[in-house]
Amino acid sequence: MADVAFVVTMIAVFALVALVAKGVTKL
Repeated sequence: MADVAFVVTMIAVFALVALVAKGVTKL
């Protein structure tokens, strides 16, 4: 289960980074 939680966390972090990148691009 630890591996699954790690993968989910990495996906969430990647999604946050993508959203931030989109926001910066709009500026």
